[in-house]
Formats: sequence, C-alpha cells, structure tokens
Amino acid sequence: MNRTKLCFLFVCFIMCFTTAWAETSTLVALDARLEIISGQVKLTRVGSAKTDVITQSVDLYAGDLLETLRESKATLVYGDGTLMRIKERTLVEVQPLSIKVFKGKTWYKFTKRGTEFKIETPTLVAGIRGTEFEIAVGSRRRTSLSVTEGAVEARSRKTKRGMVVRSGFATHCDAESDMARPYKFNVALKKAEWADAEWEPRVDENDIYRLFLRYQNLKYEFGESDARTQDAFQQMDKLRNKVNPK
Repeated sequence: MNRTKLCFLFVCFIMCFTTAWAETSTLVALDARLEIISGQVKLTRVGSAKTDVITQSVDLYAGDLLETLRESKATLVYGDGTLMRIKERTLVEVQPLSIKVFKGKTWYKFTKRGTEFKIETPTLVAGIRGTEFEIAVGSRRRTSLSVTEGAVEARSRKTKRGMVVRSGFATHCDAESDMARPYKFNVALKKAEWADAEWEPRVDENDIYRLFLRYQNLKYEFGESDARTQDAFQQMDKLRNKVNPK
C-alpha cells in the first residue's frame, strides 16, 4: 500500500474518531437511571438513529427515547428520589426538566423536584404541584390525568386553558377539545394498580458484578475512605444481600 493511500486512510480514521467524540461530548447526562422491572425496553440514544433493545439498567441522557415492549415495564429513578413508572407499550422522551409521553401509561411520585418540571403529552401539559398521579395517552392521543395524592396543574395544548386537579379527581383531554371538568374516580383501585410490590427492580448476579467493578474503580482512583467509594460499596452490598439473603 503506497504512502498516499496510507495518508488517506489515516485522515478518514481521524475524521470518524473526531465525529464520534463530538457526538458523545454533547450528550447531557440526566440525574435519572432506567431500571427494567421485567421484559425489554427499546432505547434510542439522542443523536443516533440506532435503536437498542436492552434488558439491563442504564444511565440516561437528555433526549433519549424509551419504549417498553409487550409484557414489559420499567422505572425511572431520579437523584432526589422522584419515581416514574412505565407500563408496557409506552413511549416517552426524557429531558432535564420534562417528560414527553407519546403513548401508554405512566405513574409519578414526586418528592423534592421543583415545580418547573413538566409532563407533556400530545394534548396536555401537566405542572407538578402534588406528589402521586397517573398520566395515560391513548391511541387517538386522548390524555387522561388521575391524581391520587396532592394536586396537579394541567392545561390543554389546543385551548391553553388550565385547571388544578386535586387528589381523588381525574380529567381527560382530546386533540380537538378542551379538558373535561374534574370528576371522581376509585383512588384505592388506582393505587393498587401501581402498588410498590409490583415494581421491585429485578436484580441478578450481573448487576452485582457491575456494581463491584464500579466500586473497584472508585477505590483505585479515590481510595477506600472516599465517600464515593463507600457509597458504591453500600450499593453493591445492599444488592448482594437482596439476591442472596443472609
């Protein structure tokens, strides 16, 4: 191979590497982690046309698309303890200050996250004022909102009119109409549908090994007494005891 071809290949390699690095460096990490409870999730990483079907927990970036497959469900766990639960055949996009729900059923439990956080659907935008509620988007883009604790401020995308929906009440919104006046629903039945016992993260030896590697890397880089190292050890030990109780 002559020198000209070698130079050409080298330049191509540098360009490919630079492009890949640039795409990676622009990713904005979220303080949220996807935990797969059962089944599989399709993950389309922001900035990529490639979709991966995953079965293990992963970190997330702003703009990632998540779709739970049939008989699958997953949870988003935020750094402040906020939870988002996702049922099967649900498609969402994650952003730093919002969740976009395109279809399916989701449930939220907010703790410390600020009121600037929004849940967006094709027909409705919900602002966080309360703690626990469900948002479901049907095949014809109808959005229903059911509040089990606290209150949620919602508005129609079409008319821009808003209302506060309080605990024990629900509303819905179609693509061509305003939101319905709040009406009562069976709170106990809705809470049973999203009961904690049905949403325990699935764990196995691979998860323990992943946490073990993280612990070893932090120990090597920062030392045994570093807070990050100790936190990693506690996470590993907690998961190990869950899989293999003493």
